[in-house]
Amino acid sequence: MPTVLITGASRGLGRELAEVFFDRGWTLFPLVRNPWAAAELESRFRSMCHPVVSDIGSAAVEEQITRVLGQHSAPLDVLINNAGNIKKLRWLPDTTPEDIESLFRVHCLGAFRCTRAALPFLRQAARPVVINMTSRWGSIGRTVSGDFRGIYSYQIAKCAQNMLTACLDQELRKEGIRVFAVHPGKLTTESGAYDADTPPREAALKLADWVQSVDKGLVCGCHDLMTGGLIEW
Repeated sequence: MPTVLITGASRGLGRELAEVFFDRGWTLFPLVRNPWAAAELESRFRSMCHPVVSDIGSAAVEEQITRVLGQHSAPLDVLINNAGNIKKLRWLPDTTPEDIESLFRVHCLGAFRCTRAALPFLRQAARPVVINMTSRWGSIGRTVSGDFRGIYSYQIAKCAQNMLTACLDQELRKEGIRVFAVHPGKLTTESGAYDADTPPREAALKLADWVQSVDKGLVCGCHDLMTGGLIEW
């Protein structure tokens, strides 16, 4: 039975991913911040769900991932670094260093910590894949072309996450572990952009299909689920 660890699994795209992979017979390791969210997920998915309760912005997340995965001694087939947040503090006068640090800690360091903790379990899988959920707003190319929304903290954090993706893939591909950045589309979530047009359920279905059929010879780039192409990063 294949296994997947999904961060930020209590709502939005993360929750839809949990539903989709459960429906396809996968064992779930959903990472959530609150015990009540973990209890709800256990009630919903029962024996196929083993929640990890932690905050990916905290150093303690590595210990919690190791503890829960270790209890079940199972290879980890897929890690989806989905958790994230955004504060739409636009433009330089309204952006604070603390906001930049906060989002970098979640989107970049969080993905780094979760991947490092999951690595021993990914190494046990036959075709391990790490997915870092990225954003079009993390693209340097788009920004210098003039498509700039002034959301310094989010754009910087996602850009850093893209570099992390490239670095991880360069190091881990020799072990058979591929790391990809995936853009899920313009999601219609609470924090969605003004032009959001993709329901999280649709994105979750497309991502599950993509993960299950991914060609491990693909280039490490920013893969756009909605078009099937690459986004400049």
